[in-house]
Parts: sequence; C-alpha cells; structure tokens
Amino acid sequence: MTATNAGIPSDISPVTPVPRRRRAPTVVKSTPAVQAAKSRAVKTDNSPQMGLDLWPDTVRGIPNAALRGSLFSISQIRPTAKKRELIAAVDGIEVRVKGERFNQSDLDVWEELIHLARGKALGDRVQFSSNALLKALDRGTGGTQHEQLAEDIMRLRSTSVEIRWVKEGKRFAGGLISEYFYDENLQAYVVVFSEKMLKLFSEGYTRVDWEQRKRLKSNNLAKWLHAFYSSHAEPFDYKVETIRDLCGSKSDQRLTDFRKQLRVAVEKLKSIGALLEWKIDPKSDLVSVRKKPSASQARHLEKRKERENNAAFNAPQVGFEQF
Repeated sequence: MTATNAGIPSDISPVTPVPRRRRAPTVVKSTPAVQAAKSRAVKTDNSPQMGLDLWPDTVRGIPNAALRGSLFSISQIRPTAKKRELIAAVDGIEVRVKGERFNQSDLDVWEELIHLARGKALGDRVQFSSNALLKALDRGTGGTQHEQLAEDIMRLRSTSVEIRWVKEGKRFAGGLISEYFYDENLQAYVVVFSEKMLKLFSEGYTRVDWEQRKRLKSNNLAKWLHAFYSSHAEPFDYKVETIRDLCGSKSDQRLTDFRKQLRVAVEKLKSIGALLEWKIDPKSDLVSVRKKPSASQARHLEKRKERENNAAFNAPQVGFEQF
C-alpha cells in the first residue's frame, strides 16, 4: 500500500521536484566517450515531457477503452477477482482485472483526478484538498464522504487492470493511479499518474460532458450509457442483452426487468440533451440511438466520409470497355 501519513510540505507545489543533497563534483578526464555521454545527457534533459491534452473545464477526458465495457460497472456489489479475470468489453478490446471491481462512483473520482492532471507531465505530482475534490463531485464533506473517497482512491491504486488492443497486439497493465500520499493535518492528497497512462489516451479518448453526467446523479445505468455513447461518433445498434452484459449489470437480472430500466435511462439521456432520439426494436430487441457528435467527432466523420468517397472514386469500374 502506497498511502502514507507523511506530511506534504506546504511550500512545495505538485510540480516542484524535491531537492536532492549535493555531492562533491568528481573530476573525470575528458575523452570522446565522456563527450558523447554529456551530449546524450543534454538531449535527455531537454527532451519534451509527455502529458495529457489541456481540454476545457466543462468536460472530462477519459480513454475509450475504459468506457466501452464493464470496467466501471453499474453494480453496487464489488466482487473481488483473485486472478486475472476477463470482463465484458466491445470487440477489439480485451479487459482483465485483478482485485476489487470498479463502478460508476470510482469513475467519477478517476475522471476528476485525471482532469486535475491535464496539462501536466505524467509523473508530476497532482495535489488537492479532499474537501475540494468532494465538492467537485457534488458530495458532502462529512466523515462518511471522506472515508468513501479514501476507499475510492485506494481502490484505483490497488486494483490491477490489463487492457489489450487485439488488432495492435499491445497491452496496458497497472493501477489506474500510480501512487498517492495523504496528509491528515492538511486533509490534502498528492496523486501521481504513470507515464504509461499515455498509452490509454493515445488509443483514443472521449471528452465527457461533465455537467450532463452530474445531472444524472445516482442513475448508474444512465451514467454508464452516457459515457459509452459519448465515446462513439455514430453509435452502433446493440441488443438489450449485449448492453446488459457490457454495463456489468447483475448476471441474474431478468432481461425484462433490465429492459424497463434501460428505457428509463435512455429517456433520461434524451431529457438532458445527450441523445436526440432512441428506440428499441420490438422484433430484434436492438437499441438504436441518435446523438449530435462533438466537434472532434464531427471532424472524424467528415474525414471518414472523404476517405470513403476517394476510395469509391478510385475503385476500378466494372462493365465498361476501355478505349
């Protein structure tokens, strides 16, 4: 466990490195090898640090791979996987977890922590007061809420996650928080994200409308659907049963009961402007939704349409003689 009760110096910002004790200089005879080493050192010191985009304050950036399956489920029950357990996700992604499972409460916290880290180099310290974070999450600031926040942050640190992109044959593995510290006197946290987190974002991420998500309050299915559909420029049609599995609903929940719950959730998304319209086909049981794509998603769709038009134009014509 990486949490400690060590004090956080109030005069050191999250991005300020802790000073090290100086050593007496060592005199080294200048040789071609030494000059080459110095050159490499200079390049390393000046190399750019990798960080997340500086997205607007009205959204929360989350990797698509975290939103397109049951990594953050709708269940209030938290089973613990003692071995790497494969959980439901869309085609092309394999997600495994070991440890206590996440739900939408954990996603709320993770979204806000990543938001605080945006614009910084991954590996830098992100410092905040627990009261400020609780208020940002629209939670109370009593002892119960502080304890829940401590549990959420520890869970994000301790549960191991493995995400595999099948087509690329690449994986991310680790905790969703690299390490954290807490000062009881200041009631302040310091959280650190690993540089490897950039891999999750480089494979695609979504800017989730934060105000819309907060308006969904405790409707966990609506929150899951909001994040899931937000990660798609043009959402596919999914069967009700498939959505039940992807969102991590209770495996013994009757499909009839879940369908009723789903109708309420998608109608809630429509009422807040996240969806334009929706329907469930009575024959196929397919759920279809229509939404307004974000600005970046609209650009993606335009580029895709342009590629398709170019491909159709350059395709060989069949049935015409060539003169």
